[in-house]
Order: sequence, then C-alpha cells, then structure tokens
Amino acid sequence: MAQDQPNVYIFHGEDEFDIDRVITALIAGLGDAVTADMNTRRMDGRTHTLNDLVNEINVLPFLANRRLVILAHPLEYSRTQPKRFIEILDKVPPSAALVLVVDHILTPKRDRDKEKIHWLERWALAGGKRVLMKAFPLPENLARWIQERAKASGGQFSFEAADTLAHQVGLEPHVLDQEIRKLLLYVNYARPVEAEDVHHLTPATARPPDFALLNALRGGDARSALRLLRQELEEKDPPQLFFGIVQQFRELLLAREILDERGGEADVARLLNVHPYRAKLLVQHAGKLSMQNLEAVYRRLLKLDEAVKTSQMEITTALDVLVVELTASRVEAEMQPHQ
Repeated sequence: MAQDQPNVYIFHGEDEFDIDRVITALIAGLGDAVTADMNTRRMDGRTHTLNDLVNEINVLPFLANRRLVILAHPLEYSRTQPKRFIEILDKVPPSAALVLVVDHILTPKRDRDKEKIHWLERWALAGGKRVLMKAFPLPENLARWIQERAKASGGQFSFEAADTLAHQVGLEPHVLDQEIRKLLLYVNYARPVEAEDVHHLTPATARPPDFALLNALRGGDARSALRLLRQELEEKDPPQLFFGIVQQFRELLLAREILDERGGEADVARLLNVHPYRAKLLVQHAGKLSMQNLEAVYRRLLKLDEAVKTSQMEITTALDVLVVELTASRVEAEMQPHQ
C-alpha cells in the first residue's frame, strides 16, 4: 500500500545511469505503461516554481495507489525559498511520491569528516520511514563495475577487456552500458569479451584533463600544481580526476613508444585513436620526457591506485602525494634512472 512506502525519495550522485534505472523501476511499479505514464510527472527546479510543485504533488493519482513526481535540480529552491521548500517537503501527501534528483553527492567525504552534513541529508535522516535517501557515486573501480554490469546482462568480460573499455570510454556509465551491450551482442554472449574485441568496436572517447597540471609538475611548480589540483577537484569527483591523470600518463607513455619507433603525430592519432590536435599535444609533451621517466611515473600512479583501492590511503591524499613527489625535484630530474 502507498502508506507503507516512502513518499519522499532523495537520489544524489553523479551516476545518472543507476539513478535512471531505479526511477524506471519506481515508474514500473505504478502499473501498466499507460497507467504509469498518466501518473508520472517530471519537473525541473530551474524552470518550475514551487507553486507548480505543490500543484503537482496534490493531484490525485488515477487508477493507481499514488502519483510519482520526479524533480531534477531541487536545490535551486533552497537558494531562493528554503523555508517554504522544507515546508512543502514536510507535507507531501501519502497519495504522492516525490523523487528529488541531485546531480552530485550531497555531503562530500571531506565535509562529512568535519561533520558538516548537507541540510537536505539532515532533513532526510530526521524524516524516518517516509523518506528514502540513496547515494549514487561514480564507480571507483571501473573495470570491476564493467564486469559486474556484463554479468548482470548475462555475459562476461575478461579483466583485460574491462580495463581496456574503462580506458577507452572513461567515467561515462550510460556510454559504458551501451558499449557493454554492443560487445556482448558481438560475441553473441557465447564467450567472454576480450580486449581485442574492445579495440575493434569501441573508439576511445575518454576525456582526460588538459596538460596544465602536467606543465606545473614538469616545471617543479608545487604551488601552481596544487592550485590546479584544487580547481580540478571543485569540478570533478576525485576518482574521476585520478583516472584522468592515469589515462593521460598512459597516453604519453604510448606516444613516447611510438616516437621511439620513429613514428609521428599521424601515427599517434591513428594508433591511439585520438583527435589530431590531441595527438599533436601528446607528441609535444612526450618528446620532452624519457621512456624511463614515463614508466616510473606510471608505476608510481599504479602503486597509489592500489593504495587507494586497498583503503591504505584516501584518494585526495593520493593526489596530494603525487603532486608533492613529482614536483620535489621536477618530474624529469626526479624520475631519471640512476647512472
């Protein structure tokens, strides 16, 4: 019955794919497709007023136990009319289910460690059984996420294939899901997807960070590097940023290998499947770094990644450690092999 279910749901985080999956299940729970459509309303806090919201949650359901109102960007109301917004949340009727979709984690770990809990999370915790709150962070171990998603779809990925797909696409759950399904169809679910299948069917679309941070690292400018790191962390989730740095050094290492084999920009663009402009930047930067240098940096990144995954180190700490280590004596000087 409707009264036994939460009537306010708070879904927060960057993993839009999983959020959409859960909302789809809620919609399906309303009844057949026609009934569900008549009792579902999607709204946006940036374009709809609070009066619009009140009107929608007070509409009685038709041939269903309750009506589902899905509200994107709800925190827009807390900036303009916070008191009234809370009053509305407190009075959502049992005949409605209000789903608030926030596109980021409400309380980042650094704030939680300082006991600075987001007001909406505090409200939810005080709401009892009438409120259900769930976080949807981006996956930290992308290869494992790919393997689990493939298994749930009735297929298999080898670890090498999952790791390759993670590097090809990056932290894009919707795109990854499409590629997983495409690759499983390609092998007809008859065998595990292998790395060669991924290289054959999936173009590289991951968007690693630009080279500003790398320039600061190479120049031994710890202050600028840390400032750039903080700026990146304001816009990106730490796992996403760390993954981007790993991807960037991996591309540089591969570009250096191509240069050592007398290849050029066209070869880098073709073999790494990147845009010609990015190939030009990779060649410029890889040309200033030795293969030993890049291999040492990449090994250090992998060790930091392992420390994070085994809970020996927080990912933000790992990023700080990386910057400090690589700027201590400059990347090139510090990483050159001993004679």
